[in-house]
Amino acid sequence: MTSVKLRNKVALGRLFYYNLLLATYNLLLIKGGFLMNIIIGNAWPYANGPLHLGRIAVLLPGDILARYHRMMGDDVVFLSGTDCHGTPVTMKAKEEGITPLEAVEKYHAEFQRCFKLLGFSFDIFAKTHSHYHEEKVKEFILELYKKGYIYEKVIEQTFCENCNEYLSDRYIIGICPKCGEEATGDGCENCNVEFDSSELIDMRCKSCNSKPTSKETKHLFFKLSKLENDVKRLYIRQCGWRENAQKILKRYLDEGLRDRAVTRDFNWGVDVPLEGYEDKKIFVWIEAVMGYLTASMKCLEERGEDYKEYWEGEDSRVYFIHGKDNIPFHCVIFPAILVGIGIKNPNLRIISSEHLKLEGKSFSTIKNWALWADYVCNKYNVDSFRYYLTLNSPEDKDTDFTWREYINIHNNDLVNELSSFINKVLVFSRKNYSNRIPNGKIKQEFKNDILNLYFDIGDKIEEGRFNESLVDIMNLCKKGNKYFENNKVWNLLSQDPLKCKEVIYNCIQIIINLSNLLYPFMPNTCNKIKASLNLDEGIWSFTEKKEGVIRECNILFNKIDKKKANEEVIRLKEKKF
Repeated sequence: MTSVKLRNKVALGRLFYYNLLLATYNLLLIKGGFLMNIIIGNAWPYANGPLHLGRIAVLLPGDILARYHRMMGDDVVFLSGTDCHGTPVTMKAKEEGITPLEAVEKYHAEFQRCFKLLGFSFDIFAKTHSHYHEEKVKEFILELYKKGYIYEKVIEQTFCENCNEYLSDRYIIGICPKCGEEATGDGCENCNVEFDSSELIDMRCKSCNSKPTSKETKHLFFKLSKLENDVKRLYIRQCGWRENAQKILKRYLDEGLRDRAVTRDFNWGVDVPLEGYEDKKIFVWIEAVMGYLTASMKCLEERGEDYKEYWEGEDSRVYFIHGKDNIPFHCVIFPAILVGIGIKNPNLRIISSEHLKLEGKSFSTIKNWALWADYVCNKYNVDSFRYYLTLNSPEDKDTDFTWREYINIHNNDLVNELSSFINKVLVFSRKNYSNRIPNGKIKQEFKNDILNLYFDIGDKIEEGRFNESLVDIMNLCKKGNKYFENNKVWNLLSQDPLKCKEVIYNCIQIIINLSNLLYPFMPNTCNKIKASLNLDEGIWSFTEKKEGVIRECNILFNKIDKKKANEEVIRLKEKKF
């Protein structure tokens, strides 16, 4: 039985067997019986602007998964990086009056800083504009070429006579054939529809506004059609793919996979490792997705491990974390590339989110309708936003970030429930039990509930059901809070001191396990709780601490004035972010 199957089997255990299962689980965990090799790949943001919360909401599940799997004892490579090449980068550089390299360095540094502030625990945050990545990409391209998966083809391509250059989609403008608004060759931001640049009405060059023509040019193409059966096989045996990914991949397979260009006429990107292509670069769509491979290889080389054990080993799993727009690249193209270079049986999990809106409208960098990560990190509690973004995660449908809802949830869940419960219990214990955990015995009801949570929530996290997980964990917090209040401990202290100790002991054990269960979602908050109770690094297992010193724990979350919602909406409408 594989470790994956064994983990699922354990998760099916019920209350009668929990104690036995837990002991077995801990023993096997220590001995390495459950250990897995885990790759978690977050989509790579383009180096063409700062991070906004719409993007963060899509990528946050990656960090939750990474922290959870580490607590399970798994060997994890959590990776991402900056997508440095392609027209979005050159266009941004031109707009800012800097070179593409300067744009890359600027936004790469900003991404690193923001992700660190947001609590993302990357093992490696790379960039595609690096010697290591570029050399490995060239090796992969040559391997695919030698195996017959890449071939030469002469095609007609849009060309601007005035600028004397071939035009990529983003350098072609015209009228959207769907809504009639101005759009670029790769799609319309107004109606969010993608189409071929040839479908644009009144096509023009974005740089000089002249009407382009077409011109023959030679390019390399990836034989995606030849790998259709391999992609179909991955689809048939898929496990843990979100419904949107399954539907889009099925649509591609039903239509038949079409070959895609590997090179382009461009001056910014990875050089083509073949003669006759010195004036071209490798198309960003293929070299960027290879970043998952190159980043994991670099990280694992430094650890002295074999990267293939993580990509297709018996006890391995690969998660891809991205938005709906990136599904074709992660579910169709990259799996085909993996097969082409010999990685034929990756255990892929696809966590593909829908869209997060902002006050009823789509995030738009161009229109400055956005809530920037940098602003949030400087003005608010980061864990509070991690909590709300997870609870409001666009897992299977579009969701809407509203300031009013965020503040209400913050005040109700994090202030009135979590922070209040923990503060009341720890203050009471410090005051009445000499700053120590009192003697007691945990109620079987609580122990069973907590054991159940570890199994059930573990399953939900691995399945990408993060908002359900948070709801379940907070129900434990609410139960503990209600238990504390119903027992009226201030009266109980004098009337029944032994029972009072028992109540506080149970409350403390709930708090200890909340610090484990909530850690993947709110690491900073949980570290504060652990520091107060002098806890070791948490594991994904029921934890009981029978004695120990309780240090002072500051208020975890402060109430936010509801008036702040109106202020933030006004700021948003006035474009003051």
